[in-house]
Amino acid sequence: MSVRPTASMTGTGSASGPTEIGDLRIELRSVNGRGLVLKQRLCPEALRFEVGFEELVRASVARGTVTLIVERDSGLSGLDRSHMRRLLTDMRTLAADLGLHDNVTLRDLLEFATNTGRPDSASKPIPAGVLALMQRAIDDLRRHRQSDGAATVAALREQLDELCRLALVAQQRAPEIAKAYGEKLQKRVNDLLAAHGLQIEPEVVLRELALFADRSDVAEELQRLTAHLAEANALLGQGGEIGRKLDFLLQELLRETNTLGSKSPDVAMAHGVVAMKSCIDKLKEQAANLE
Repeated sequence: MSVRPTASMTGTGSASGPTEIGDLRIELRSVNGRGLVLKQRLCPEALRFEVGFEELVRASVARGTVTLIVERDSGLSGLDRSHMRRLLTDMRTLAADLGLHDNVTLRDLLEFATNTGRPDSASKPIPAGVLALMQRAIDDLRRHRQSDGAATVAALREQLDELCRLALVAQQRAPEIAKAYGEKLQKRVNDLLAAHGLQIEPEVVLRELALFADRSDVAEELQRLTAHLAEANALLGQGGEIGRKLDFLLQELLRETNTLGSKSPDVAMAHGVVAMKSCIDKLKEQAANLE
């Protein structure tokens, strides 16, 4: 079974060409978003297709804030000049009939022509030509989002590999912490005995070591870290819509890493935890772009 590519939420797509309602330019712009939000900026001729446009976008895009722009691509050269001349004559005739001054400007004429030529806003089926152009723009958007998504997944894998390496170092260091603390404690005891001639029962030292070992035991945190990292790697290989799941896993990784740092007084472990948290921050920034 083929793996569906993981897409980014950022990208653009566009298409231009002749349609049943004139030459159009369609542009789609997509940025990050918690869900799917579609904003439409349509020329008057395309207003009746607003519902159909939304259905097309929602069928192709799962997450992101998408702006759809549909505009006439012909400018003033596409105007029916004979119609404009008749309209200007009618406006001047009406002004004369009403006893008004003839001060119609080009701006007045264009605004009136646009408003009177505006189709009704009732939803209509999308004509075949407009539909094909819209689909081309959507396909272009998806290509850009998938290309950006592939680059993001590659960057995520690099950071996950580094995080796995740091977690392995922490796992190897953990058993040495209690031993190092015991040696340090024993040295302090010996120094105290030598300086003051005091005696400390060996049981006291052993009890202190046992308490320390219990407080600083990070085996469970390291086990959960390893499990979360394996799941994150598997998720990247799964493809499709993984953004939300990956964000949740990264929150869990950060929680376990924070606990790891708070339970261990070891300097080397503390430095490793700082590096791990830096990796997780980078992962979260990158994962925020994924669909």
